[in-house]
Amino acid sequence: MDLLRFVLDNTNPLLAALAALTLGVLLVLSTSGAVRETDETTAFELFLIWARRALIILLFTGLPLFAAFLFVLALVASDNDLSFAHQYMDLWMQEVADAIADLWWSLVVVLLFPLTVRVFALRFLRPFISSWVRKFRVRQSGDAVSDVRVEMEKLKAKDFDPHRYYKNEAMFLGLDECGKPVYMDDVTFRKNHLKIIGPSQTGKGVGLGVLLDQAIAKGWGVWFIDLKPDDFIYDIMRESCERNKRSPPTLLDFNGIGPGSYAPFVSGTARERRERVVKAYSLADSGQQADFYKRNEREVLDFLMPLWDGTLPHLSALLRGKHPAINDHQRQWILSNSGSLRSNTSEFSQLEALCAERSNSLDVKSELDAGRVVYVRSHLKDTVVRKGTVALLDELIQIALRAPIQQPIFIGIDECRFVVSDTLADALATVLSKNINLGLCYQSVNDLLNLPDKSLNAQSIKTGIETNTQITISYRANDFDTAEWVSGLTGTTAKTVTKLEKVEINQGGAEEWAGERSVGQVEEQLITPNQLLSLPPRIGAIIRPNVLSSLLYTCWVPVTEFKGMPARPETTHRAEPLDSREAAQPQPLAKKIKKTDSTDKIKPVKLSADEEAAISVALAGILDSNAFNSGKLRTDKGSQDDSPALDLSQLDDIEGL
Repeated sequence: MDLLRFVLDNTNPLLAALAALTLGVLLVLSTSGAVRETDETTAFELFLIWARRALIILLFTGLPLFAAFLFVLALVASDNDLSFAHQYMDLWMQEVADAIADLWWSLVVVLLFPLTVRVFALRFLRPFISSWVRKFRVRQSGDAVSDVRVEMEKLKAKDFDPHRYYKNEAMFLGLDECGKPVYMDDVTFRKNHLKIIGPSQTGKGVGLGVLLDQAIAKGWGVWFIDLKPDDFIYDIMRESCERNKRSPPTLLDFNGIGPGSYAPFVSGTARERRERVVKAYSLADSGQQADFYKRNEREVLDFLMPLWDGTLPHLSALLRGKHPAINDHQRQWILSNSGSLRSNTSEFSQLEALCAERSNSLDVKSELDAGRVVYVRSHLKDTVVRKGTVALLDELIQIALRAPIQQPIFIGIDECRFVVSDTLADALATVLSKNINLGLCYQSVNDLLNLPDKSLNAQSIKTGIETNTQITISYRANDFDTAEWVSGLTGTTAKTVTKLEKVEINQGGAEEWAGERSVGQVEEQLITPNQLLSLPPRIGAIIRPNVLSSLLYTCWVPVTEFKGMPARPETTHRAEPLDSREAAQPQPLAKKIKKTDSTDKIKPVKLSADEEAAISVALAGILDSNAFNSGKLRTDKGSQDDSPALDLSQLDDIEGL
């Protein structure tokens, strides 16, 4: 009787809500396909199948059985009084009706709650659990193909002091991914040229500074050709010389801002000097119609070579016929066929650094033989400065090819595409045996196809450099061609990766990872193009002979004080441009004589050998009483019948007559 009273008192709303919830669960189970044919084979899986089926049967029959149970219970409690049982059931049904009428909205909510939970589980919970299980499941292979989104987040630069890792018999290149130092023994390093590839501000100068610093510390001869210029490398070299008790770097600034002078055509054999002139003045045949005129120019150059001391002022005078051995006919021939020679000489003469005499010119051979440290500043845009730099490199190679250099020499060339030549590319394989190795820096693999000198065979030069530079350090690539080319140098590896992974769409319209995964092997570069395209500054890929390629972390060489290159000393003499001399009109001799007071002191002027020779010939003709014949000044016929007519223009070189 107490149970009947409890049911009657709590039907509205407790039992009504429970009934609604039961109906909701029944609705979910009846529409979700929870019971279906499966391939489960274990005892536990079979038990779950039967349990689900029993639960569904129980839910579908629960409400009718509960009503029947109440009727039987009321009948038993009333000693089989049917009227009492019917009255009790009527009262209970009335309570149910009142609950539905009063709280129908809440019953609807309770009814739909299981369905809402079901939808949430299908669309959100089960996909999340599926993804989580997939992420943390034990895999037979953890390989994956490169993803640039992952590479961008994975690599970060490392800060360290390179000095801590220097070794006497090895060259420190940087740190690997595990923070361990990467070395190359000195013998192997000196037997290979290296190329350093990367756009500006990616780390080329950082890596090159580390190499230059160590080469100076090891006592090698070190040259650096700086075309940008770099803001730090000169101070790195200067402080390295101070720290290792070596002489300060020899300086040569082709721009005329810093100290140093260089006569590009003074040193070497006649053939070597001629070759440098032909290249610097662009007089080599190029397969064009202009080759006819270039041959004439070279013929003039060959005629002047025995008379020329190699300096630009002297060449300027010779191109105007200013020499005792040049007669009127030859002078006219020179003037008619030396337009390019004269214009190039005029352009070169504008640079004070190139108008040097033998006495104050950079002696390339002496610097190489002594193993000194040399810093050369060039220019990216100035054509004449670049030509002077090319002449310097050509002379350096010519000296090396004559005989091996006793001291190891390391030469770094930044932005080398602006000064590279066929001579340099062809000599790479040879100069290694002469104790010279080079580090060539440029921005991309296609840089070497875009040379300023269009007469050069860019493809041949590119092939020669890539073939003979066995060590490659590549920083971030800005173009896919460079990334793909460098990546190809690293070799390939076999990876076991996911070929196919299955997903299923559940009843809530969401995808779930199925328990199936197909794997297979693919080949991928050891260092992928994605990695090279996403490298942060100061991280590069290093490729060496017979060693697996790896990522390389570099860092700056610390500099105590940034002084920069010193200024050029002031000079009182500057070469006069050839054009201004040609433009000057000849004046009568009387007007050229400057009247001076008897009290004025005449300062002695040091004359060159050519000027002294011209004066001697001129005075000999003036003092000869038989010199004037048919209006022409001649030498003594008795002693020099075959001598050519004296050129009055020689008197132009007599100063203070």
